[in-house]
Amino acid sequence: MIADTGRKKKVFSRNWWKKPRLMDILISDESKIPGGVPMRKTLLLVAAAVLVVLFAAACGSGPDPTPTVQQAPPGLPSFYLNPPQADDAIYGVGSAKMSTLDTSRRMAISRAREDIAFQMNASIQAAIVDYAQEAGVDGQSQVISFVETISRQVTETTLQGTRTDQVEQGPDGTVYALVSYPMNSFSEAAAQAFQRNEDAAFAEFKADQALQMLDQQLQSNPPRAGSQN
Repeated sequence: MIADTGRKKKVFSRNWWKKPRLMDILISDESKIPGGVPMRKTLLLVAAAVLVVLFAAACGSGPDPTPTVQQAPPGLPSFYLNPPQADDAIYGVGSAKMSTLDTSRRMAISRAREDIAFQMNASIQAAIVDYAQEAGVDGQSQVISFVETISRQVTETTLQGTRTDQVEQGPDGTVYALVSYPMNSFSEAAAQAFQRNEDAAFAEFKADQALQMLDQQLQSNPPRAGSQN
């Protein structure tokens, strides 16, 4: 039998090694700052104040600045900025700045003619494609090839009959040209090209029906100068 020495044994808790964390102390209901205000409420107030400051800073930055609109160079002729439109004519505009005035003039007129050719090609392509779709043509490559043939023949004929309406030189030496071509001449050239290539076209193609489709296209979507720019 072991004698009692009178010493009391120390009783250790199983969680003796767990020390209270700082955050536990701060968020504890019993933790208070001087004045008796619970620490948890203080932290919530501080967090709310920070959010308010951040929100105010974000709102204070204001909307994005309005993008700068590029202004047209001064001295441009009105026919170049706002090309005319008419039911009886197709207009084209062009500009050029070359080493000499004569070269600039010829290049500007040439580009205005190219503008007319671009509008004609777009109208022919839209008319033939719409016609082929209504006719139920499956061969897309055949339609594209036919469009290219008609467009080439029409533009080769019409570009020689254009009329130069106006030519002006800008302050920086750039030359601007306005060229026109009669609408009825374009329709006649297209009709001739349709008839000339009717046998070589897809089986469902009829020249008179294609011409009607072209007239509808010109009325619903008339050519507009500067379309290729």
